[in-house]
Amino acid sequence: MRRFDSAIIIPARNEERRIGTCLRALAPQLGEDTLVVVVANNCTDETEAQARAALRGTSLLVANCELPPDEGVGTARRMGCEIAMRAAPSLQALLTTDADCVVSPDWVSRNRTHLATFDAVCGAVDPIPEESGILKDLPVQDGLNEAAYRALVLRFFNAIHPEPHNPLPHHGETPGASLAFRLSAYRHVGGFCAYKTGEDRDLIRRMRRGGLKVGHVSDVRVAASCRLVGRAAGGMADTIRQRLAKANFRIDDTLPPVHWLLDHAARGALPVWPPELPPEHCLRPSDLPAQIARLSNVLDQFAVSGTLSIVQPVRVATTPGPAVNGGSAAPARERRLT
Repeated sequence: MRRFDSAIIIPARNEERRIGTCLRALAPQLGEDTLVVVVANNCTDETEAQARAALRGTSLLVANCELPPDEGVGTARRMGCEIAMRAAPSLQALLTTDADCVVSPDWVSRNRTHLATFDAVCGAVDPIPEESGILKDLPVQDGLNEAAYRALVLRFFNAIHPEPHNPLPHHGETPGASLAFRLSAYRHVGGFCAYKTGEDRDLIRRMRRGGLKVGHVSDVRVAASCRLVGRAAGGMADTIRQRLAKANFRIDDTLPPVHWLLDHAARGALPVWPPELPPEHCLRPSDLPAQIARLSNVLDQFAVSGTLSIVQPVRVATTPGPAVNGGSAAPARERRLT
């Protein structure tokens, strides 16, 4: 009987056109100790047949399932992990990617190397080169501004919640397309939640809250499809489509406005990375130049003084009198964060 110490979980819904390419990229990397679990959920096509044709032998398990309308990729990943844990008693590590992705030739080995240091490894995602032409019409300056603001937000989080094991600069992404965990870490936080989408970020948040070491690494890479009709609502396909429409869309919900960051830090309530904002709090591209300037100023002050000086309004009872800027006058309290 083969002893598997690693398992790769791949959720797939109507992926007959892509699952074969995904698995063929993995095949040369699979030793005798690696199991692949494809969770074919709600499929009405030949996903299972194409998976079995691409990867033959005892290293592949395919699970067909029907998920209810309120569940999706989070449930599928969780089911795949549970199947792997039952099938492989000696399992030590879980990796996951997506059926529309092509992993790099060293994806498995690099994940394993990093799992010697980290409890969880978050890889980087590139577009599939042959499909990247569709991205040429994305608003260039909006993308540059969002990337610049993301780097600043990561610096802010690092100032409040420093992670010596995961130094900046890093990409900060938590993509289901490239995640790896020690089995002990996965079990420690209870595994993936049965979410339709966002299960990847949720799991990483719980790992950080649980004191586990998360690494955002750039040498573990996958290429993802640039399709405009995806499988998960709110996923990458929806994001690309919205941005191609050139509307003043909401940017990534992990990038709060500066006032949100300062308020939460002042109250000692800044969550772990990545945060999750409700849609009404998410910024738009037109907001970013001012937000970049303000957060740059905050961080420049920190670089000079070693502290974040945050002015926090304090509500006090006031007697009727003239308002200041349309509201009641209130003193301010300064909190210095070292």
